[in-house]
Amino acid sequence: MFDEIAPTYDKLNHAFTLNLDKVWRKKIVQEILKRKYEKNRILDLATGTGDLALELVNLYPEVLVAADFSKEMLDYQRRKKSNPLIELVEADASNLPFNDVYFDIVTIGFGVRNFFDLKKCLKEISRVIKPGGRLIVLEIFKSNGVINKIFNFYFGKVVPAFGNRVSGSSHAYSYLFNSVENFHTLDEFGGICKEFSFEQEFKENNFLGIVNTIYFCKKSELKNNLAFS
Repeated sequence: MFDEIAPTYDKLNHAFTLNLDKVWRKKIVQEILKRKYEKNRILDLATGTGDLALELVNLYPEVLVAADFSKEMLDYQRRKKSNPLIELVEADASNLPFNDVYFDIVTIGFGVRNFFDLKKCLKEISRVIKPGGRLIVLEIFKSNGVINKIFNFYFGKVVPAFGNRVSGSSHAYSYLFNSVENFHTLDEFGGICKEFSFEQEFKENNFLGIVNTIYFCKKSELKNNLAFS
């Protein structure tokens, strides 16, 4: 499915968010700099066509890996305005081809809700992040209330009708709506991440409490040992 929509993915994302998605990605880079996170080695997971990876170039890391299981997405990223600093890797989030405690930061932009086995993927992500490293997740989370009903109409009716037509897919953007409906709330997701040693530092409410960026810190081995002593 993701291979199918790769050529129109960027344009539709920008259109559906009125280009706010660009602002949200830039904000991640700003926060990393502001908070002086270690940033020598960065992994942009579920990188898609690379919009977030291209923003992360501005951090000038020693290593910047953009990984995705979709070959077409990576090929499209390679063809568009890419950067020689970015190393493209075809990889599944549930089986990452990287050494233990290798990365300082792992970012995921609009990808975690598409993980087939979320817990298995979080276990792998935790494995490759250094203690004290950061997991930064930009995502659409399931919500409740009136705002959510309005969002559901837009994302469940308008987006699929327009997105499927423009992308040439009969189902891709219908799936994307269902992926949000079947995903977790913000608090539920935070609780699951905690099972894999990720403590939430703070969150950025990007849009109506539905689109959020969450910043997690991987607990150090010392803290883990003290917690169970």
